Amino acid sequence: MKRLLSLAALLTGLASAQTQTVFINGVALPSTPVQVGGVTYYQFKASDLQRVGALTAGGVKPKIEAVKGCVGDTLFNGVYTVQLLGTAKAGDRFGVILRVSNASKKTLSNFMMFSPSDVNAATAGGSATKMPNYDGPWLDDLLPGSNVTVRTFTGNLSKDQGFTRLLIRPDADAVKELKKERLPLARVYNMEFDLTCKK
Repeated sequence: MKRLLSLAALLTGLASAQTQTVFINGVALPSTPVQVGGVTYYQFKASDLQRVGALTAGGVKPKIEAVKGCVGDTLFNGVYTVQLLGTAKAGDRFGVILRVSNASKKTLSNFMMFSPSDVNAATAGGSATKMPNYDGPWLDDLLPGSNVTVRTFTGNLSKDQGFTRLLIRPDADAVKELKKERLPLARVYNMEFDLTCKK
């Protein structure tokens, strides 16, 4: 009877707990905090953990070259977050809509983040096309906690390329500036979105 009461209390706690965002491998995941014996635990969907590479078979440590997510995911590199809101078309140009947020305690200048030429659309076969064009203003100084939405596009395309991934690779100078400011840049700071997968 005591075990049933404990289970009921736990389920009641789960129902009343508010969902929080926790970053695993740089990907924002919804989780439910649970207090047990004064210790907070976080519950995640197994499918979410598997999707971001937190679960591996046989204890194999994954080799991560980029923080990866789906359309709609928010990715984090220790300093700023990038959310892929969706894709866009402008005539014969392919584009994406990104929300960039400053998650640090310092103001981020545009030269400390990525530029449009650091964004590439890639096909399943591995060929990549730069997206150096953008509509409206690009990233400007971002105060701590602030965000901005930007749109970046390829040049004119003769046909549909069948893009399946979006690659964000900050250049060496941007990475150097973040390190120079002693910002907590993660070891893996490149970002990659799977355009065929929606959150």
